[in-house]
Amino acid sequence: MGKETFYFSHDYEPTSDPKIQALLGEFGAVGYGVYWRIVEMLHSSCDHKLPFKQYLFLAIAKQMLTSAEQIEAIIRHAIEIYELFNSDAEYFWSNRVNRNFEVRAELSEKRAVAGRLGAIAKQNLANTSKGKERKEKKKESIIKKFIHPSLDEVLLYFTENGYSQESAKRAFEHYELGNWFDTNGKPVIAWKQKMHTVWFKPENKIREIVLPKKKELVPGYDLIPNPDFVDPGSEIRRIR
Repeated sequence: MGKETFYFSHDYEPTSDPKIQALLGEFGAVGYGVYWRIVEMLHSSCDHKLPFKQYLFLAIAKQMLTSAEQIEAIIRHAIEIYELFNSDAEYFWSNRVNRNFEVRAELSEKRAVAGRLGAIAKQNLANTSKGKERKEKKKESIIKKFIHPSLDEVLLYFTENGYSQESAKRAFEHYELGNWFDTNGKPVIAWKQKMHTVWFKPENKIREIVLPKKKELVPGYDLIPNPDFVDPGSEIRRIR
């Protein structure tokens, strides 16, 4: 695996920093270039520190085409005078570089959390979609298996429960036109329950036919109509 490349932010106008101005004033462009080269090396170092050793001065001097003595002088001034670096006499480092990595770690953690939350949301969505798909398939299966009742079945059900055949016909035609889906788009599978809930209303009850009350006869007598008698009444004949 190749070495990780780290991108760090470069100030838009670092020369406005008095510390950098002091560095430029004494060492010029060479000092400025050496400073940023060291910053790059600190970012690349595993512990973000560099040894305050002669071999490091020689290595940087070769890269920057200058002397090891000048490199050591620049680093010493950056530590002791300009306060651009910190040191414990054995190593030196930059608080600026360490802050970069702290920010990087915070961003990485936030992205990791966002990634985990996104994965959970995606999984939940997938589970919801699968559940919805299963429900739809189950619904389609039930609809395919459903055989709607005939008119005779509806008529019989209404009559048995005391409701008129006219209302039974209206109910049947209503759902037949909708291919046995109700007004909400739901299949009328439990059709008896649907009829009971929607159509079994008082106005759809079978009306009772009230017959005229018969006139009571006097015991021992019979009524015989007399066609010659103008009065709509009847003659009374004694039953022998």
